[in-house]
Amino acid sequence: MILLILAAILAAAAILCGYTTVRLPVRRKDGKQHIAFVGDSVTYGCTLPMFFIRRYPAVLQKLLGSEAQVAAFAVNDRTLQSTGNKPYREEKAFQQSKAFLPDAVVILLGTNDSKDANWISDEAFRQQYRELINEYRALPKKPRILLCTPPFAFAPINRFFYITNDAKLDRIPEIAALVRAVAEEQNLETVDLYAQTEGRRDLFGPDGLHPNAAGAKLIADTVYRALNHQNDYD
Repeated sequence: MILLILAAILAAAAILCGYTTVRLPVRRKDGKQHIAFVGDSVTYGCTLPMFFIRRYPAVLQKLLGSEAQVAAFAVNDRTLQSTGNKPYREEKAFQQSKAFLPDAVVILLGTNDSKDANWISDEAFRQQYRELINEYRALPKKPRILLCTPPFAFAPINRFFYITNDAKLDRIPEIAALVRAVAEEQNLETVDLYAQTEGRRDLFGPDGLHPNAAGAKLIADTVYRALNHQNDYD
């Protein structure tokens, strides 16, 4: 009985801290500015206690107010590239993000692509990013698309936290540069989270990869400024 109780407590803690991807259905509300957040565990809020009210899209919802509806279509450990081990575009969340018919799409992917097992080349990453962008450009509402660079990444405080950080840290700046290049090529806006978080170890949890509450707030503030730079939804 004690073991069952302990297992239940650990399972609940894992869910509440975002280690296990649990997604509730999103009911689209009419008369709102609809903003879809596409991403991996950084967007999902992995490792953040009570992640569903503290992750950066939730913080951003408070900043944007009642006129906007924010929806996080994020799945832990997913890659931008369809050739990766866990492609985002094969997830139900991807289809749901399009069915949401967003006015704006904020994409934050690439950290998991840095792993040696997932990486092919710069051009492969750029091409598959173009393909993802075109999926959203084809939507009826022709949403505004913002590309976020992956945040800076640090080494974990000890070997235990490699469980949630097996990214190739020295490839993250390369991927950030590629995201900027794709945004410029596609005439899209860049949200440079790498620059905002570079050297800021205080913004990340023990694994060095996932933002803590302060990091989530900084990301939300940065995206909020970008969204308000051209707040002209149809």
